Amino acid sequence: MKTLSWKSISLALLGSALLFGGCGDSSSSATGGSGGSAGTGGGGAAGEGGEGGEGGVGGTPVPTVSVGGIAWGFTLPGQGGYDLIANATISVLEMPELSTTSNADGEFTVEGIPVGSTATFVLEHASYPLTYTKTHTIPDTDIDNLTFQVPNNGLYAVIEIQLGITSDPEKCQMVSTFTRVGRTIGDAGHHGQAGAVLTIDAPDGTTVEEGPIYFGDNVVPDRSRSYSSLDGGVLIVNADPGDYTLTAACVSDPDLKAELLAEYPPEDYPDQDLRCLIEDVPFEPVAMKCRAGVFVNASPSYGLQALPAE
Repeated sequence: MKTLSWKSISLALLGSALLFGGCGDSSSSATGGSGGSAGTGGGGAAGEGGEGGEGGVGGTPVPTVSVGGIAWGFTLPGQGGYDLIANATISVLEMPELSTTSNADGEFTVEGIPVGSTATFVLEHASYPLTYTKTHTIPDTDIDNLTFQVPNNGLYAVIEIQLGITSDPEKCQMVSTFTRVGRTIGDAGHHGQAGAVLTIDAPDGTTVEEGPIYFGDNVVPDRSRSYSSLDGGVLIVNADPGDYTLTAACVSDPDLKAELLAEYPPEDYPDQDLRCLIEDVPFEPVAMKCRAGVFVNASPSYGLQALPAE
């Protein structure tokens, strides 16, 4: 196992906030935390108009489902490296009346979400930045594996220093993971689909200060990379507020294909998924609601998910 310096570990924890593989057992189903809306959230998240659950066609009530999961926090190495975020307020941006509080194990369940509605899940806690998930279209079955993966305020500050960036409070920071088929946060080892590139579909008139920045295999953001690594993490810095769509595709440029093959020769990586070397892998697109001062993380298994071959 490769040994990282303290500085590398500090940066690596941001990548861990994207995938959290091999650092603990997070594979259990999240069933806790279905209480009220009280919590220790700082900052506050203004709700946005969405679909309610009162009355469908002909006055028939719209069916609802529950969405649950675990809130993972990441800390400085001297503080243990990771945590389960208890007493966080978890709510739905589009339906702020739907909220709950995470329990001692970071587990939460939000009840009563209308099927077919759009829902962006929000985490508020005094020790962590205000965080959104991707924007989901709610299916007709319960979800029990949603995750928040958030660096705490101290680690967030260290990451900024090490990357040489300053988070603009009028903009957002966005991260996601190119995730291979069948991989979840609870799986040990790498989760990423190597050889993918990101396209940012931004609203008219908006700008992004920097990005995409791809993470290396050591879970550290690497500005020299032109495509995803086995880690799969990707970062967008200081984006103007707006509704974004992130899409992914395998590298197609012949020179980048050759670079990918040189970096990951299949004979040296027999246990890794290197589909981008031999096929154009389809990926699930990700909708992001970028809002001022928000950290948006579309983490596995609801990020840039590679889809099975047709």
